Amino acid sequence: MPLTNTIYEALYESLCVSSVGATIQNMLGKNAVLYELSCLISDQGSDRQVVHPDTPFRDGEEPVLYTCFIALKDIDMSMGPTVWLPETHTLEIHNMFKDEAAPGPNEESPKDKLLRTRPFVLGTLPKGACAIYDSRLLHCGTANRGDVSRALFYFSFKNPKLGFPGNPPSIRPELQDKLTLKTLQSQLESFHKGKGCEQLDALADTMI
Repeated sequence: MPLTNTIYEALYESLCVSSVGATIQNMLGKNAVLYELSCLISDQGSDRQVVHPDTPFRDGEEPVLYTCFIALKDIDMSMGPTVWLPETHTLEIHNMFKDEAAPGPNEESPKDKLLRTRPFVLGTLPKGACAIYDSRLLHCGTANRGDVSRALFYFSFKNPKLGFPGNPPSIRPELQDKLTLKTLQSQLESFHKGKGCEQLDALADTMI
C-alpha cells in the first residue's frame, strides 16, 4: 500500500483523533513499531480461512503485535466477517490448538474440542468501526456469500522489546521497522496542520 494523502488522513484519524492510538500506546508503549499496513479484501465467493493465530505464543506473557481492523464498508453476516475466539492468546490454549491427536477411536482431539466448544465473537462492523486484537488470538475470516467484497484497512504495531514476531509483515519493505507510534503520530499531526511530514514523505518517495 503506497503512502498517499488518503492513507495519511486515515492514519491521522485512527492514531491521533480516535482512541486507537492511545489504546496501542497503553498496551505497547509509544515506541511500538509499525509492522503492518495494508488492506484485506475478501471478494464474493471467497472461502473461509482456517482458524489460526497471526503469531505463535512466545516464551513469557508479553504481547507480540496488536492489529487494528477498520471496516471500509458495513460488514454484515453474508460478507464473511472475522471470527475471534476470546481469551485464546495463552500458552495453554496454543498447546491445545496444536494437539491434533485423538485419545482413542471415535474421540475428538484437544484441538477439535477446543474449536467446538470455545465461545466466539463475529466482526460484523459498521463502516468506520474498528476492532483491535492480540496477534496470538485464534481467529479466521469466514466465507463471503454476499454480493459485495469485504474490505478492511488494517495496521499492526509490534512490541519494541521483541525481534521477529514469527510472521512476516504485510507492509512495503521500505516501511518495515522504520516508524514508531510516537514518530508516526508526530508526523501525522504535522501533516494535519499543513506543515508537511518530512519523514513520511521521504519514505513515500522511495516507494515510487
